[in-house]
Amino acid sequence: RDILISWLALSVAFMFLFEGVGIPNIKTLLSYLFIVAVSFLSHEFGHRQVARKHGLRANYKMWPQGVILAVISSMFGFLIAAPGAVVIRQGIFIGTRRKLRNISLKISIAGIVVNIVLGLFLLIAYFFTGIGILHLAAYINIWLAIFNLLPIPPLDGSKVLYYNRKIWVLVFLIAVGLFGVVIYL
Repeated sequence: RDILISWLALSVAFMFLFEGVGIPNIKTLLSYLFIVAVSFLSHEFGHRQVARKHGLRANYKMWPQGVILAVISSMFGFLIAAPGAVVIRQGIFIGTRRKLRNISLKISIAGIVVNIVLGLFLLIAYFFTGIGILHLAAYINIWLAIFNLLPIPPLDGSKVLYYNRKIWVLVFLIAVGLFGVVIYL
């Protein structure tokens, strides 16, 4: 239920941001629902799968204020996309502190990497086909990666920067570079 509400709110928020506030036609609404489903759900699934790979329990938890903030901010021409997060519940961990930091880094960066990879593939597909929805989907994915890389708690970027500054800089530069390409095209 939490992830469904967050997905719907984020879809509406992106639609308001790019199309303006108002009642959309069904094609526009369905386009945003589909793009955000793939982008947002894949991002959160990335965190969850990496956590589970390391034997940790992970579930999505909605932040109701973040859902409201996403929709309202989009009405004013910007988007604060923080409707919730994957919450990691640690079981018994056997290993060094360094190993735990490495696992935490992987979990934190997983969703961002998913958005960058999706954005790159969509950008390549757009380049070869010229299909507008692919450009929009690439834009949204890369935008989500950059937003989540912001080093502001509780966003993923704050954790990635804390665990490994060099990786944060590298991934941030890749995301910004791709965003530049998306805007150029």
